[in-house]
Amino acid sequence: MKKHHWALISLSINLLQALLKFIGGLLTGSLSMLGEAVHSLSDSFASVVAFITIKLSDKRVKRFPYGLYRLENLGSIVIAFFLLMTAYEIAKRIFSKEVIIKEEYLGFGLGVVIFSLFSSLSLSFLERRAGKRLNSPTLIADSYHTLTDAFGSSLVLLSLLSAYMGYQLDRYFALGVALLISYTAFHILWKEVSVLLDVSADEKTLQRIREVLLSFPEVKEIKGLFVRASGGKLFADVVLALEGRDFIRMHHLVDQIEEKLKEEINNLDMVFIHYEPVEAKGIKIGVLVNERGEVSACFEGSKELLIFGPSPERLSIPDEEIALSELIREKGLSVVICGHHPLSSTAKGILSQGSIFVWETEERNPYKALREVVYNLSDVKDPNKGSKDNRPISRS
Repeated sequence: MKKHHWALISLSINLLQALLKFIGGLLTGSLSMLGEAVHSLSDSFASVVAFITIKLSDKRVKRFPYGLYRLENLGSIVIAFFLLMTAYEIAKRIFSKEVIIKEEYLGFGLGVVIFSLFSSLSLSFLERRAGKRLNSPTLIADSYHTLTDAFGSSLVLLSLLSAYMGYQLDRYFALGVALLISYTAFHILWKEVSVLLDVSADEKTLQRIREVLLSFPEVKEIKGLFVRASGGKLFADVVLALEGRDFIRMHHLVDQIEEKLKEEINNLDMVFIHYEPVEAKGIKIGVLVNERGEVSACFEGSKELLIFGPSPERLSIPDEEIALSELIREKGLSVVICGHHPLSSTAKGILSQGSIFVWETEERNPYKALREVVYNLSDVKDPNKGSKDNRPISRS
């Protein structure tokens, strides 16, 4: 089942418990059971919060390109406050006056409490297991909230049994339950607020990521590793020192590392890898752009030269094709991207002598044009392979 299915099951059970406890409380005259009816209603509201946050947390819209995963954390915080309210209500009951329970309805009351206790314990166990499997903090938090309902039912059960035996022990058991519920609430609050403040992933996850990165022999050093949690997802920023002279091969290696990380870390949603070559030499690719920052339609009229490789540069360039071709050769470029070859035969000769390949393209975005060159020179038929997010090529 999916996460929102569990939220709906929790909502249905809590509503049923609230109804039965309310009827039982009215028949027996048990104040603790009426209080538990209110508690189950608060559980129901918490389940509504869980359902809404789970349904919205996976949505991605233009203004929220990283998704709304943190809604799950906010939902967990709301549930933690419900736990505190429950503890407060139980604490109030500790000091409330004793009530007389009608013995003729004790059987019905005990039946309601036993059903509630069994259903709450079962739901809490199953929901927590599903939350861990589906990596949902909201389901896990809701499972703890459901567990408090089991404690509350235990309190009512002891109250009814003690009344049957002629003793009133409500306040003694209620104090321990209230303290335990408060501890659980503060634990959830601490954990979820930490996530909202971009706390790092746990050390076990970080170590696994390091192992995957270092499994590639070309990775000589992990210069930076930042992994944050958001809802049930992880987002990673990685800075690597890579061995190699071929810019194209290095780019493909980064793609392979990213795919491997997502295979090994199930809840890893996005990886941004920035790399620095260990060696200073390597292939260089240049892109001629116009005043709008788009790939220039021709050599003449280009305003800047973007150089991608071991040492990226952004240069202002001469207007004349021959001077521009000489500059390209001086910079040691292997490929230059433009909308069209230079018109001057002299400029063409300069580029030819320097073994510089002119890649003609209709693409206006310089980063997409660069990706087009990288994939085609590497004999990959689909230039958009693995690039559905259209983010620029990471570079040092």
